Amino acid sequence: MPHHYPLQIFYEDTDAAGIVYHANYIKYMERARTTLLQEKGLSLPALIDTFGIQFVVRAVNITFEKPATLQQNIIVSTNLAKFGKASMVFKQDIYFDPSDMNTMICTGEVVIVCVDKQFKPCAIPAEVIKELQE
Repeated sequence: MPHHYPLQIFYEDTDAAGIVYHANYIKYMERARTTLLQEKGLSLPALIDTFGIQFVVRAVNITFEKPATLQQNIIVSTNLAKFGKASMVFKQDIYFDPSDMNTMICTGEVVIVCVDKQFKPCAIPAEVIKELQE
């Protein structure tokens, strides 16, 4: 079941042409992933304090379909698509209406790596994997 994160486009999100600046979609995806983790009881500061780990972005791939503009409401749909020992792949799509594929704004895939406090890759703790899979 995908996690949905709704938001509205503000003036600060748009470029000179009045459409959402492309880099902002990465911010929206980040907010949606962070909210998903929080809703599963996995706050980012607590992961550092409890397990000595943090998640960092390794790769982002986005394909843009249509623009979003000022004051439109959009929804970021997030699915945890794949687990590795030290990584996760999130499939994130942004829509005007996620029940209608024709309203897709962009689609993306984000690879996240688990690292220790020295930023060296490490295994995702079993407790964290359990929470993410529920």
